Amino acid sequence: MFKQLSLYIAFCAVLVHSTVNFPTQWSRWITRLNVNFASRYVLVQSNKEATDRLIAEYSSEVENFVKAMSPEDQEIYVDSLKKYGLI
Repeated sequence: MFKQLSLYIAFCAVLVHSTVNFPTQWSRWITRLNVNFASRYVLVQSNKEATDRLIAEYSSEVENFVKAMSPEDQEIYVDSLKKYGLI
């Protein structure tokens, strides 16, 4: 769970840095992902099973988002994960 949460934090950090160059649709998708996770996490944080399920769902959504990125943006994302020792 900690690794998944760390991936979420790294994802947010990379995307905050990169959002200046993203088209509006990407910015809206990023915002939706982050707001959705934050609002749902507050509701499930006291239940380990629910938290694990939420993080798994969120990880799947993030994976789909990353797959939809351009190859250049995917490279930046992977480089950031490596930089912070998350992969």
